[in-house]
Amino acid sequence: MTHVLINGPPGTGKCKILEDVSKEFDNVVWVTTLSSAYFVRKRIGREDVWIIDTYTWGKKNSEDSRDIIVSNPLNLNEVSLAINKVLDGLDGSYLLIMNSISGLLIYHTYQRILHFLRALLVRVEKEKSNSIFTLVKDAHEKSVEVSISMFFPNIVETKEDGKVRIIKSSVPLDKSDFDSNEAKEIIKRMLKESL
Repeated sequence: MTHVLINGPPGTGKCKILEDVSKEFDNVVWVTTLSSAYFVRKRIGREDVWIIDTYTWGKKNSEDSRDIIVSNPLNLNEVSLAINKVLDGLDGSYLLIMNSISGLLIYHTYQRILHFLRALLVRVEKEKSNSIFTLVKDAHEKSVEVSISMFFPNIVETKEDGKVRIIKSSVPLDKSDFDSNEAKEIIKRMLKESL
């Protein structure tokens, strides 16, 4: 069980990494704050993934029974309840993906997000599962990024040149630049070796 933070500018491959890594897990819960559940499901091409949508405002129902629409992302308790409801119904370990913490930081102070993240990470760890979160680099004050990164034993940074840098790892690795395919394998290794 471990947690990975993928930090990088927009358009540098964070979502593609999430999509590819998620294929390695049976129980996947994907929390989306930057796009709709419909868009995420279309991209990942899997019907067995739970998607919690905090992006689509006001819509109560979804066409897919595994899509949970949070009608008011301004209410962080509603977001937390939706995630916990799905996690309560899962058997065995799982991979929790949140794309992106930045989407929640639009509506909430970083202190509230830190409390929210801490509670979520503790639950994932307690249930011997894994999580991957993304953060849009340079979209927030540096102190916010540093505070959030302190919760994660593994930090990966995507770069505009297509390279990926391992910033921090809970498994022995060279901390250097890798291409995106190598990075995906490294992230899979981080998640599997920590179990």
